[in-house]
Amino acid sequence: MHSDYLIVFFVLFCTLHTIHAEDRSNRKIKKDPLTYTDADVEKLSQEWEIDDEDDDDDEEGKRQLSPAKQGPLVGTDPDKLFATMKKGQTTMIFAIVTGKPTKRETTQIADIWWTALRNALFDVHRYVVDTDRILFLVQDGSIAYDIKEYLIKQLRCLEVVIDNQSFQGRGSKIQNLFLKEL
Repeated sequence: MHSDYLIVFFVLFCTLHTIHAEDRSNRKIKKDPLTYTDADVEKLSQEWEIDDEDDDDDEEGKRQLSPAKQGPLVGTDPDKLFATMKKGQTTMIFAIVTGKPTKRETTQIADIWWTALRNALFDVHRYVVDTDRILFLVQDGSIAYDIKEYLIKQLRCLEVVIDNQSFQGRGSKIQNLFLKEL
């Protein structure tokens, strides 16, 4: 029984000794940097340049720019630029209802607008946050301006706000006409 352990131990020892010997033969002898000659420095510099070129080639294939960084942005439509930058990001759209609606009226208007947006296949959630303010939440900000275009055409929409940008709704024109008559 002891001889079996002795044989296993001997085999493990020989295997580890062989692996350790291979590691020592593959290791480069490190030289003290203070003793480098001009030839050593030149050789090291060339090795670094070769390694840098290899790394650059590998990264070019792997690295892809986001859609906002792929092309020149000069002269593009601001709505398209916004859609590109907000793609995949959660975006809040606030709609302000004209007049002095009650919370119930605002909820009914929000339901009507939300149903129309859902029927147009927009993935949007609605929340009534005040008596005259509705929050529409979209998971993909690239559709925010399409939703804004729908909302500003509604008679009861006074204003739409996306990322602190305000857009006058159709209701603001009617409200301004009404105020001028008074």
